[in-house]
Amino acid sequence: MAAKILVVDDESDLELLILQKFRQRIKSGELGFDFALNGKDALEKVQAGGNYDVVLTDINMPEMDGLTLLLKLRELNGQFRTIVVSAYGDMGNIRTAMNRGAFDFIVKPIDFKDLETTIEKTLREVELFRQGLAAKENLEKALREKEIALIEKDKAEEAKRSKQLFLANMSHEIRTPMNAVMGMTNLVLKTELDERQLKYIQAIRVSSENLLGIINDILDISKIEAGKIEFESIPFSVSEVFDNVHSVLHFKAEEKGLTLSRELELEIPKRLLGDPARLNQVLINLVGNAIKFTEKGGARLVCKLLSREGENAVLEFSVHDTGIGIAADKIEKVFESFTQASADTNRKFGGTGLGLTISKQLVEMQGGTIYASSEPGKGTTFTFTLPFRVSGEEKTAASAGPDEAQLDRIRKARILLVEDNEFNRIVAVDTLNEYLGETQVDVAGDGNEAIKKLQEAAYDLVLMDIQMPGMDGYDATKYIRGQFSAPLNSIPILAMTANATREEIEKCRECGMNGHIAKPFVPEDLFLKMSELLGK
Repeated sequence: MAAKILVVDDESDLELLILQKFRQRIKSGELGFDFALNGKDALEKVQAGGNYDVVLTDINMPEMDGLTLLLKLRELNGQFRTIVVSAYGDMGNIRTAMNRGAFDFIVKPIDFKDLETTIEKTLREVELFRQGLAAKENLEKALREKEIALIEKDKAEEAKRSKQLFLANMSHEIRTPMNAVMGMTNLVLKTELDERQLKYIQAIRVSSENLLGIINDILDISKIEAGKIEFESIPFSVSEVFDNVHSVLHFKAEEKGLTLSRELELEIPKRLLGDPARLNQVLINLVGNAIKFTEKGGARLVCKLLSREGENAVLEFSVHDTGIGIAADKIEKVFESFTQASADTNRKFGGTGLGLTISKQLVEMQGGTIYASSEPGKGTTFTFTLPFRVSGEEKTAASAGPDEAQLDRIRKARILLVEDNEFNRIVAVDTLNEYLGETQVDVAGDGNEAIKKLQEAAYDLVLMDIQMPGMDGYDATKYIRGQFSAPLNSIPILAMTANATREEIEKCRECGMNGHIAKPFVPEDLFLKMSELLGK
């Protein structure tokens, strides 16, 4: 199948030159080209389902320039890569293009041999990216099939697991329409939408993703009950979790004419270590129930700091509503599986009766407590507590960027940049010089050259690209850590790569790198990480 390339340039004679240059590969079915005279036409072709592998775009064009086009294309999250064409001296636009997602560059006047090489490199990158997505989809499919197989096995072995089997079957039935909802939502997001439509569709997408996550968690209820579920311990913000809950549920509240408010005490630490996904799941359950069982008034989500001793903090979360309430003799039973306050409640409001059960188990498995208080006809309050550790990233998160002392630390350092792409080297070096003034940066084109330079001169920090010809960044780092003697074998190494997948970040750590930053990078983020490594 021919690789499809969209060329965007207002010079019409470029089309003839490209077709002539690549005529043999076009004739053989290896490559296929499409052309647009400006960014607007190009965007319409992509949105119309062009299924392009590469978009090659000029920067200066009428109606919509290349830099604006890059922003629009990035919003589409397509499975393609972009190459920018610009004058050699136009480094400002090149830096902007990098930050807007450009994968590579070609300079004018175009060297068609260089163009062909760059297209080949970009097509390989696209293929690797798509292979990664396919592998992820296959893995997820295998995991789902394994889960279903385990549930079926439990059904045959233990009659008491009939509840879990029911959940599995129900979840399977929900997946089919959910996949359609999510697929259609993504298709709509690729069309032209006004601001209000985009707001609604994005809310649908977020809600669909959260619902699918909850469905997957329901399939794992046996693990929850057995206490075998694993919880993350990562930095997060309670405020961001609250914002997500509000974003998902405020439309539902508005549909019923209800208010949905949130209150967060100022004393709450800005960054905590915990499992934000599980916290989000519990809050979605509780706030969703509050809206569901309330006809007038609204719901209120509150977080308070109960105690803090050093780096340990205990937070109290509460969800208040003005709904139908729960009778005193029923309030303890609402946390039982498949149980609601009464048969009338089930008939009127529906639901599986599992949300509170899962919430209770998730809270208690993290060392917290949960309880409910209510008065029929006046409303209900669900309250739970959770312990957290205060994240060491709190100060960094509150800062807009590196301070002058951090920047000065970089200015005084001698840095080795290991990067095979000439234009990426220019961008990195110029970015450092533009923001910091003249810096001490040496350049190596691959891992072998980097090792030679490290043996010849003393450096304070290495900025290491991952994918390079000859010796790549992984092997170069392993060589430095394993073959050099102290203190050279412990020089800080910051990985720089275009693919910021979890697997790749873990691979960087395993081979001995000290940090990771994704390209295109935000200069302030790069400086913060450089300063942190230099400080160690």
